[in-house]
Amino acid sequence: MPATFEGFGLKLLYPDNWKLVERAEDEGDQGTTFDLPGGGFVSLETLPITREDELVLSEIDQMLRDQYEDLERESVTLPGADDDEKAIDLRFYYLDLVVMSRVVLLDAPPPTREQMPIAGRILAQLQAELSDFEAAEPVFNAILQQIRTAELPSEE
Repeated sequence: MPATFEGFGLKLLYPDNWKLVERAEDEGDQGTTFDLPGGGFVSLETLPITREDELVLSEIDQMLRDQYEDLERESVTLPGADDDEKAIDLRFYYLDLVVMSRVVLLDAPPPTREQMPIAGRILAQLQAELSDFEAAEPVFNAILQQIRTAELPSEE
């Protein structure tokens, strides 16, 4: 049975074996993180309209380059992506493991903008060792699709 996350205007289904990470008060309520059972995480963050996509992607790229050698970056197009959606795959070695980090920037859906008018984009990130990444990728894609199609609740 899937679990449900509700926050920053979104209602998302996710596997009940993923652990919702508690946030410290100073982190605010503009995002959430799920720990994956085999290791790795999925993170969702709202971004203000003022942040440019390439700047955000470059900052994440640089942060990982500062920590890991031989980082590879590749732009990707995901199934169901809108024209203005940006996605990159970042691959690097940690110990003897290949780690994959997919970063996706997509438009904040109407329910998020209603609750948080300054939110223009959502940054979604799936990061895990390659085999765990591949196992979680279909669920991550389903979460992205839920965000893409989120609508305001109808008033009855």
